[in-house]
Amino acid sequence: MREQRTRRSVKQFADRLGFVYFGFVNQRDDEHRLLRGITTSKSHTDHHYTVGTFDSYDIALTVRRDTLEYPDRRLKDHFWTILTVDLHTTHDIPPFYLTHQRAKEQLLARYTQMTPLITGTQAPTGNDFSTTYTVYANMTQAIEVQQLINQHLSQGIMTYFKDMSIELVDDTLYLYAPEKHPSKQLLERMLMNGVWLAKTIDTVAPTIYQ
Repeated sequence: MREQRTRRSVKQFADRLGFVYFGFVNQRDDEHRLLRGITTSKSHTDHHYTVGTFDSYDIALTVRRDTLEYPDRRLKDHFWTILTVDLHTTHDIPPFYLTHQRAKEQLLARYTQMTPLITGTQAPTGNDFSTTYTVYANMTQAIEVQQLINQHLSQGIMTYFKDMSIELVDDTLYLYAPEKHPSKQLLERMLMNGVWLAKTIDTVAPTIYQ
């Protein structure tokens, strides 16, 4: 019953925006674009796959399930509502992962190649941001990531993104909400905030790489 309500919510969200709802997609057989990022694996499954364009930005949405193995051998099911936004910038922005402190355990189960950064050294972010979020990036690109996450961007994340995590890789933003059954309100918030963040990064990028 709840899965039916979730399907109805996502379809209504898609229909209102003129998006296309595909439902379940098979990462091995379907021709749809695979949403990658930190949660990609050989075992994940994607449901409620939806694509469209909003405010000139290409958008994709899915609800992903996967079982993660932790360093202590625990196996645990996780669900994420994922919304992606393709950036417009032509600059090669380095990948980073920004996670709420409450979601760090999921990161440690999958991602060990990145290093936590000390934010605020290249651009002010505010104490609340540095104690609420951890930013992971490659150390060789740390300065660029720190310049990108300036005070305007970090305070916007603090205000609007709540407990979401954010990833940027291959010029695509990934927003992660730890939700198996997203409401229309959550989907709308992810969309509006994701486009705001994409516009902000598109605006800041030229000032870093000029």
